[in-house]
Amino acid sequence: MAVIFLDIDDFKAYNDTFGRVAGDVMVQKTAEIIKNSIRTVDIAGRFGCEEFVIILPGTDEEGAVAVAERIRKAIENYPFPHRKVTASIGITLAKNTDSVESLLERADRALYQAKREGKNRCCLA
Repeated sequence: MAVIFLDIDDFKAYNDTFGRVAGDVMVQKTAEIIKNSIRTVDIAGRFGCEEFVIILPGTDEEGAVAVAERIRKAIENYPFPHRKVTASIGITLAKNTDSVESLLERADRALYQAKREGKNRCCLA
């Protein structure tokens, strides 16, 4: 099983510049992009304001990276009305010794690594 954490880059600036309604529309469209990019057995949900978690059962590293990149590129290429939107993504694979907390913590660390490395990218933990 793989877990993906996704955070919309510079969401606060988008929200502050274009308004909460525009920010809400952007989050809704991002959710739609995610939904259209995953299998029916995968689970996606909002995890905070502009963050999403995606659970990919039976998925190895190669498959998880492929899904994450597909989502990242779809967000980057979508014609949002005010400006280009990007996302940073953290990916991790479940280990037999994981708790829910340790699994999510690793995905979160990978997400913040993507942010530190310049945003609009995927990082694997």
